[in-house]
Amino acid sequence: MRNDEIPLKHRMFNVVFIVGIFMSFSCALMKCFMGEDKAAALASFACGVITVGLYIAFRVSRNYNLLSLIGVIFSSFVFFPVMWLMTGGTFGGIPYYLIVNAGIIALLLTGQRRRIIFGLFAAAVGVLLHIEYKFPDLAAVYKSPLDRQINYSFGLFVCLISAAVLIAALADGYAKELEKSRRSNAELIQAKEEAERLNRLLSEEKQKLHLISITDFLTGTYNRRFIMSYLNDEIEASREKKRKLTLALIDIDDFKTVNDTYGHVYGDYVIERISRTIKSNLRQNDIVGRYGGDEFLIILPNTGIKEGCAVIERVRRKVAELEWEKDFSVTISGGLMEVEDDKTTGLLIMLDRLLYSAKHKGKNLIEFPAQS
Repeated sequence: MRNDEIPLKHRMFNVVFIVGIFMSFSCALMKCFMGEDKAAALASFACGVITVGLYIAFRVSRNYNLLSLIGVIFSSFVFFPVMWLMTGGTFGGIPYYLIVNAGIIALLLTGQRRRIIFGLFAAAVGVLLHIEYKFPDLAAVYKSPLDRQINYSFGLFVCLISAAVLIAALADGYAKELEKSRRSNAELIQAKEEAERLNRLLSEEKQKLHLISITDFLTGTYNRRFIMSYLNDEIEASREKKRKLTLALIDIDDFKTVNDTYGHVYGDYVIERISRTIKSNLRQNDIVGRYGGDEFLIILPNTGIKEGCAVIERVRRKVAELEWEKDFSVTISGGLMEVEDDKTTGLLIMLDRLLYSAKHKGKNLIEFPAQS
């Protein structure tokens, strides 16, 4: 596991125990170098060994909470009191360890445990101060002022290094966690943007699929299923809102001759071009759909027969004006009527009759009921 993937509390645990090991063994080496009481050196060395054992146990078991508590209890109520009595109490360098130990408690413990252990540690310090005041001979004394000064300075030096290491580790850990948080936020924002992009794409694809489902693939107009459904809805809406509604059924004149003479591919081209002409000459709210092979149903909402006739006549005229690469012309015929009842089948039958009437009258004609 990379170092930046290790939880911050575990990284601090590693640093604290390494600092504890350093403090214990350095204190033992210092006492051996100065030729002081062997018991004090052995006590420091033993504390270092115990700290190493606790650290190894953590590395193996990963039981952070339990070993943190054991380590803090050991340093606060075993190592610190023993070293207080063996290094001259307030006359030596051990008071500086008090500050470092308080920092260790703050780093390794949380919540109620931290408050309890810190309170007990403060009480233990108070007891040691009281013992030293009442029984000054219990604390070890130094052979000379120089020995005391060396021990004092060494303790200060060790504690400065330890405090600096702990603070640096905490600051670096905080910076790494902050960077991880920023990366996570950036990744979250990126993921959110990607999700929004995918949602937009999904929405666009759904719209495309919906459009495909209601559109005739050849002409680009609405297919028969949609135009019939729309017709029923528009008839109902017109009746409820008392609006006028006009319908037209358009058919390409002699389209079978086009297919037979020039082939179905060219016939498809003729249908597609005429459908584009029809759509481009309708109004914004008008609807056109492919009703059959070469038939188109046109719905003119909120439109009376007179206005509807003008629209469809414009369409007929524009189609007749189209020029073709083949030496022929294409026209359309149609039936037009204003809706007066809500029976769709009857309306379509009447439109069909008007369409055939236009065909019989010579084609290229829009027929509408005589009474209109």
